[in-house]
Amino acid sequence: MNILRGLAFLIGSCLMVPPAVAETTIYPRAALVIGNTKYKADVGPLRNSVNDAKAVAKTLRGLGFAVIEEHNVTRDELLEAVTEFRGRLHGSEVALFYYAGHGISVGGLNYLVPIKSGYQPAGGDNTTRRLLAETKLFNAEQISAEMSAGGGRCNLVILDACRNTPVALDASTRNAATVGGLSEMRPPAGSLVAFATDAGHTARDGAGSHGLYTEELLKHLTTPGLTIEQVFKRTRSGVLERSEGAQLPAEYSRLIGDDIYLAGPAPASPTPPPPNEITRAVKALPVMPPTPAELNQLAVAGRTSDCITALKLKASLEGPGDYAAAPLDTLLELTKEILKETTVASPKIDLAMDICKLVIEAIPGCLPPDHTQLSSLTAKAQNRRGDCLLILARPEEALPAYNAAIRLAPEDAYPVFNRGRAQLALGHKDEATADFTTAASDKFKQPKARQLALKALADME
Repeated sequence: MNILRGLAFLIGSCLMVPPAVAETTIYPRAALVIGNTKYKADVGPLRNSVNDAKAVAKTLRGLGFAVIEEHNVTRDELLEAVTEFRGRLHGSEVALFYYAGHGISVGGLNYLVPIKSGYQPAGGDNTTRRLLAETKLFNAEQISAEMSAGGGRCNLVILDACRNTPVALDASTRNAATVGGLSEMRPPAGSLVAFATDAGHTARDGAGSHGLYTEELLKHLTTPGLTIEQVFKRTRSGVLERSEGAQLPAEYSRLIGDDIYLAGPAPASPTPPPPNEITRAVKALPVMPPTPAELNQLAVAGRTSDCITALKLKASLEGPGDYAAAPLDTLLELTKEILKETTVASPKIDLAMDICKLVIEAIPGCLPPDHTQLSSLTAKAQNRRGDCLLILARPEEALPAYNAAIRLAPEDAYPVFNRGRAQLALGHKDEATADFTTAASDKFKQPKARQLALKALADME
């Protein structure tokens, strides 16, 4: 009887307490980014795949993606990452899988090659190779299936994986002199699969810090107003041109529904401002040079072109003078504010780039050659121009800007620190370490720059 009463109590308790409901986080944009470089000699190490993955992950985070980023993964680690990724896809608007590393075709199916896979196809027939591939590699069809089953509305699979590797040799289907290349794929509805080069061909690893395909892809992912399809079209055009026709990227698309803009729609055309005192002052320039107050008013209002035009007019009529220093400095402060609030490619970054360019061009003609601020203003403009180029994923162009700033302002730690960031983006780890170490030294009197440099060094460890 006591036992029955105990069971009744337990049953009643279960009925009284509502079951716990696990909270589900919705990720409108989710991504899994993989980069493999540390292959053994029998597979062939790669130079740029991890750099590619890091750059893509950073760009996607700037576009609002929740990113899982992994480097040099084994098959088990890749499977774990895919499981975690699939768990984030319910309710996603866009799901994206990016892979840079070795990939091969076996029996008409595509496989990604993990680190330490142990896959050796020699000496087996097609069935043997397929069984080995299924147990030691990762079937690219699986990621498409996982993403489709995960519930995302738009699924993108990007494979920068068509690299040369001896394990791609298949004597029964391919000439022994032709190494690498993937097979065509048919993704599920709502999905797009992108190859760095056409089926049956290999992609270039890249002479710089990125593979050719990913370098072009990064240029267009952050362009507002481009649909997903247009991003890949522009990428294909750039790769085709730079490879002189040797590499032609391919997509296999079964996307459905409305267009999706990864970087948002194109900005609306700005409405011309109504006439005001500044506009009337600019219109009067051919008659009378502006006063210093009018120049400052133009600069504070952010009317860069009008301000530079007014400065050049005054300089042509009165000669270079101190009057130019304040408005030029104000324009550069505008770029500082833009860079504080904007960390991804956008029309605002383009504006900041234009301001820096115009200021650099105007300084020699508007300031006397012995002016105390000539070097510091030029260095400031070059440093911020470099920052804009870094945001636009153009670190190779940012380096000369930072070098110019360092020559003009050797007492400033920020250009040294920023040059380190550019070196790191290019994969030049030793050079980056040297710059961060210098920027963190006691010879500079800028504690914030020192803190940033020390953090960068810690992050590299």
